[in-house]
Amino acid sequence: MNSKIIAVWGGSNSGKSTFATNLACALSARDRLVGLISTNLVFGELQIFFGQHVPPEKGLFRALSEDNPNIGEKFVESGESKNLFFLSAPTRYSGLLCDTVTLAQVEQMINAASVVFDILVIDGAAELTNPVSGVGLWLAEKICTLHRPSIAARMWQQGVSDFVRELHIAEKQIHILQAPDGDFDDQTYREMIGLPFAFDLPHVKRASELQNAGTPLYFHRDRACRYYGKVLEQIADGICGGGKP
Repeated sequence: MNSKIIAVWGGSNSGKSTFATNLACALSARDRLVGLISTNLVFGELQIFFGQHVPPEKGLFRALSEDNPNIGEKFVESGESKNLFFLSAPTRYSGLLCDTVTLAQVEQMINAASVVFDILVIDGAAELTNPVSGVGLWLAEKICTLHRPSIAARMWQQGVSDFVRELHIAEKQIHILQAPDGDFDDQTYREMIGLPFAFDLPHVKRASELQNAGTPLYFHRDRACRYYGKVLEQIADGICGGGKP
């Protein structure tokens, strides 16, 4: 199959990293070699989701700074799937390495990784100034944009509208509604935002607990996680072929 780049995007606290991690799990279960890239340049968070450790000789900054013919060596194998590898900032590092990241470095890294993996999932950042996120959005074939209903989410959507228009990425976006936890009415948000939502994700009350324990929701089998996983299966089917998106 041709390599595909899928970006996950949204405002702060929209569930981006949870979704990106579990979508990567669902895709890897389809016998695809999947690479998951974090855009967090300050804190390595993907290793928490997998209960893993990223040593200093691996990780995001090594992949960006070294002209390595085998960039796959900088990714870490996830514990749950032999087909899933992730790239995140090292668990411990010194120095403000994020200040040295250039757009050219990011583009080279993503293009090199797209040769190694069947599918790349890029866990984007809410901040428009993040270079890894920005290049990932530009190179992505599809962008899964997460919405957790709130006034802040509505303001973020308005705030990025010029960015979306200038980069011509609106046609690549798949809008996904993350069910609220009771603080905000989702129907009110739908009316406020005026966008079509291709999928609705359920609220998983135990999500933080499971993630802090290094257990992706996709592999947990209680009722809420199974429902969450079914939506992921539909999205993964569309990415791999045979349905929407």
